[in-house]
Amino acid sequence: MKSLIKGLGIGLIIGVVLMAVWLLFFRTNTGTEQAEEKAEITESEEDTPSEVSETETADMNIPEEENEVPEETTDEDVEKYNEDETVSDTALLAFAGDVLFSDIYLDAYDRSGIAAIADAEMLSHMQDADLFLLNEEFPFSLRGEANEEKQYSFRTDPKYVSILQDLGTDIVTIANNHALDYGQDAFCDTLDTLSQAGITYIGGGYDLAEASAPAICTVNGQSFAIFGATRVSPSYDWYATSSQPGLFQTYDATRLNAAIAEADAMYDHVIVFVHWGVERNETPEDYQRTLAQGYIDAGADLIVGCHPHVLQGFEYYNGVPIVYSLGNYLFSNQTGETLLLEASFGADDSLEIQLVPCQRKGSGQALSVISTPETLYSRLTELSFGAEVTADGTLQATE
Repeated sequence: MKSLIKGLGIGLIIGVVLMAVWLLFFRTNTGTEQAEEKAEITESEEDTPSEVSETETADMNIPEEENEVPEETTDEDVEKYNEDETVSDTALLAFAGDVLFSDIYLDAYDRSGIAAIADAEMLSHMQDADLFLLNEEFPFSLRGEANEEKQYSFRTDPKYVSILQDLGTDIVTIANNHALDYGQDAFCDTLDTLSQAGITYIGGGYDLAEASAPAICTVNGQSFAIFGATRVSPSYDWYATSSQPGLFQTYDATRLNAAIAEADAMYDHVIVFVHWGVERNETPEDYQRTLAQGYIDAGADLIVGCHPHVLQGFEYYNGVPIVYSLGNYLFSNQTGETLLLEASFGADDSLEIQLVPCQRKGSGQALSVISTPETLYSRLTELSFGAEVTADGTLQATE
């Protein structure tokens, strides 16, 4: 009996030992296989990039290369992609001629607001333009004395700068023969008033550097340099110097042409808003044509003129439009036909000129669109050089 028990005990011990050896062998073998398998996976990942789903890529916020075109695309796909990447918006600039607010204007504005100055249709043309520019032919000031050597001297209370704001004015040229009618103090009041109203001025400043500098604007991805200058001035004392406020003159166009050339190398478009000509003459002087051609040779893309107080014709020189005079826009109590000029600059460097014919029919009447402008367009075509106004008011070259 003891021998049987002893034998069973020895057998049980041997069984336990064998079981322990077998378990140890199994775990060791399995661990080795897993390690080898893990090593194979790691080696595979190092040799071959892992595939990432579109969703995972988006979550990782990986930036795409600029202008990158997906692989395996057709020529049509590439063309459409490039079109989508191109800036398609145009830049619309509107230009008006001579502006002077008479007492009748101011009284009507005090009673009825901006609706007394221009009707809703005309306001939309001015306010909806990307930039609206005009010739401000007076100082904003209550200081100074009228120039005794001049027949007419103009001045307006600075509070009425709100009229320009209500019209949607962005830029004014002050390079004209009335900006210093009441002296340098009133002129400097004008600069301060415009600055505080958020309206940019060109063609004048506290010194020559400011007066000769262009307004720099970017509209729908297109950059503009816009100069103001005058060739009409009562006195040399009106010109800005390195230490004197005043105007930028273009009797001698050397400085302006150099500035145009410099701007042409830096910006997409260069525009010159110039005061010139002879009052009441519908035909531009020879010097106007010569100056305009010099501006264009220097790199200008559009020339817009004022001062004659009447409309003059147009001309294209080397494909660039010249607008010799926009006439009176809102000037004193004078009525008659005038124009708002709309210049649309395309992203492809194209330029389209559209005329908005308008008028004041009587003293104190708001500016409104002319419904039948055919006679006006025909007259402007007769006054032009190698240019015509089409039935829909578009300006185009004929040569």
